[in-house]
Amino acid sequence: MRRKLATLILFGYCAATVAADYGVPLPANATPLALAAALQSPAPDQDQLISGKVGRVCQKQGCWMMLIDGDASVRVMTGHRFFLPKDASGEAVVYGRLIEREIDRKTAKHFARESGGDAVEPGPEYRIDALGMQIRP
Repeated sequence: MRRKLATLILFGYCAATVAADYGVPLPANATPLALAAALQSPAPDQDQLISGKVGRVCQKQGCWMMLIDGDASVRVMTGHRFFLPKDASGEAVVYGRLIEREIDRKTAKHFARESGGDAVEPGPEYRIDALGMQIRP
């Protein structure tokens, strides 16, 4: 019985430290760009790898999350191609297109409800239309 318990505890620990992949596989030979650097010179016409920390995640379906790098943040949209765990945390590498979008008042209220009540202001925001991502605890 002790051996089984020790095995379960060890397996649970290892499973919690493994990266989780979502969506399409990330390009193997590309180096991720830190979010703050990507925002310095956005490339809206090309997909790229961008890294940062997982912030707030949509609490309704896990269809978006905030990617954070210091003071910089963007909303990562999955386009319902894949869904993220509502309790996701850790470091993330996102593969997608960094674009600027205008958020209207209705969409701002929608995002605020899905984030658990955080205020979201209408106006311009950068977002990544994600094709895939990897989250490392």
